[in-house]
Amino acid sequence: MRLKLRWARFFTLVGGHWTLAAGHAGYDFVVTIPCCHSECNGSHKLTIRVCDKNHADLIAKHNSLFDIEDMYRDPHPALFGSNPSSTHWQMVHGNGGGYYTVDYWFGDASKLWESAYRD
Repeated sequence: MRLKLRWARFFTLVGGHWTLAAGHAGYDFVVTIPCCHSECNGSHKLTIRVCDKNHADLIAKHNSLFDIEDMYRDPHPALFGSNPSSTHWQMVHGNGGGYYTVDYWFGDASKLWESAYRD
């Protein structure tokens, strides 16, 4: 529960629009992240499941849970672990796409993650 609360604080700190994932069974959050590529219509939407795993484990779990059609359909399924480096999703972005992490999207993610910590 503390990890989910910390992610909620992090989403607020980065200025992302987020809600609890009511109506998205198996997910914790729906987050919209801004994007400046003209091909992306201004943002990307993720459905996020928080699980306390490292990055390598998240990649394996993501690949076993979702087929390629799910990964590239909006909202994009994402797995978030114990910190910004332990996050993983796949989506269309710009004129291509691929695998992404929170560190890719937010350059100061580690600093904001520390700010999101409260006992």
